[in-house]
Amino acid sequence: MKIAVLYQSVRGGTKRAAHAIAKNFQDKGVIVGIYPVTDIDAQFVLSADLLVIGTWTDGFFGLGAKPAQIGKLNTLPNISHRKTALFVTYEIDPTKSLQQFEHWALDRGADLVGKQGFKVRGPFRKDIAEEIESFTEHLIMSNATTKSQ
Repeated sequence: MKIAVLYQSVRGGTKRAAHAIAKNFQDKGVIVGIYPVTDIDAQFVLSADLLVIGTWTDGFFGLGAKPAQIGKLNTLPNISHRKTALFVTYEIDPTKSLQQFEHWALDRGADLVGKQGFKVRGPFRKDIAEEIESFTEHLIMSNATTKSQ
């Protein structure tokens, strides 16, 4: 299995989450490429079995929270009919960001296989290692299930 983890980060939280996700996949024996969305290896990304795309949440809680800098994500190669998982990092609540991010991916024809928010900033920040483990395990299992059908 080959997975491309693509992310954009401003303060480093999303980058750290993306690298933790990539390491978790690698620890499970998966071939992983990890790239900021502005500097990808197109050949690797196009040959990957799964794309994992992450960004941070922008805006105010309940007032326009959204996935950040969606325009940069629009520069990615075509994700139509590609198995894709999404993640956002957040401070207060990821719900609206994840909904809008999901709409973005579905509008581009992605085969959405998972989505997750990771609290990496703000009060009551927590260790997200177990959440990352669960997220990556789900994605590996869902990809294995689809391949065996």
